[in-house]
Amino acid sequence: MIRYFFISLLLSATTLSCNFISTIVKENTIGILPYNGISQADIDSVQQILITTYNLKVVVLDHIDLPESAFTTRRSPRYRADSLLHYQRSIIPDSISIIIGLTHKDISSTKMDPTTLNVKEPQHIYVDWGIFGLGELGGESCIVSTNRLRNDASSKRYFTRLMRISTHEIGHVLGLPHCPTPKCVMNDANESIKTIDKSTGDLCDNCWTKIR
Repeated sequence: MIRYFFISLLLSATTLSCNFISTIVKENTIGILPYNGISQADIDSVQQILITTYNLKVVVLDHIDLPESAFTTRRSPRYRADSLLHYQRSIIPDSISIIIGLTHKDISSTKMDPTTLNVKEPQHIYVDWGIFGLGELGGESCIVSTNRLRNDASSKRYFTRLMRISTHEIGHVLGLPHCPTPKCVMNDANESIKTIDKSTGDLCDNCWTKIR
């Protein structure tokens, strides 16, 4: 009887240990979701910068097609970023806690006026506004598009932009809002790629304090 009780305790402890390890792995794992058409070089650069910046495990998921449910032609053919975030949440594997989608297609969202909480004026422009990326504040999903990053940029500048925007969107998922500190990677782009180009690519001390 004592022998069976000991074996039962051992199995229970093993199960608890495995569950604990599984939870730890999940809470420290970012999954990159490559949508078909994104290059391997893009994936590699994002994976490396996220590992370097956040010191978390980063895995690459299988390539998939963009969901047709996110497609819009309201202003031009592109994909709604908010719909992509919702879609990614619905397919996020149990083994990861944060999912970042990468696409070469243009993405958009509705830009709101923070003072009125209505669509920013002129509404016909901002109701479907092209963006670099979008991330859920304190959520689990974000998306980055390379479509607007080239714009006469050299190869080096292009990859720098991609890595900074990816770092920025993951920062939102980790709970960081836009930061007023100039050159902090969490600074709002304010509709200009120039803000991203001027960034240090790193979090400021205040942002690091918040997520630590």
